[in-house]
Amino acid sequence: MTEKPNIPDQEDILATNQRLTADNTRLTAELTAATDLLETAQQHTAAASQRADELAGRVGPLETAAKVAGEELTRLKAENAQLIAKMADFNQAVAAEVQKLGLRPKAAEHKEQPATADLTPTQRVLAAKGVGSLAELAAKRQS
Repeated sequence: MTEKPNIPDQEDILATNQRLTADNTRLTAELTAATDLLETAQQHTAAASQRADELAGRVGPLETAAKVAGEELTRLKAENAQLIAKMADFNQAVAAEVQKLGLRPKAAEHKEQPATADLTPTQRVLAAKGVGSLAELAAKRQS
């Protein structure tokens, strides 16, 4: 006996056609969504590239400004060192003149600021009155 070839009938062909049509529709929708995502990503990439180019353009002038500021700082430090040396020479000359006049050298020196120099005037008054706050001072006055 000869076997019959397995030929699909019309219903099988229609079912396969419907399945393939549904797959095609789904894949077309996925392709459209992927295309939209790709376009959005390309727009974001273009915007980011433009921003990067803008920022890269600003780097050169900023580096130049930083270099100039560094050179100015170096120059000012050297100038400050020269002024400190001149001040030391001046202080020695003044001390020599003071000694010529017969004054004690210690009397010519500047006194150091007291440790309370960091206090505000209000804090100094509170410390002199022996209280820690304005509220305590007011309470002490009422007593």
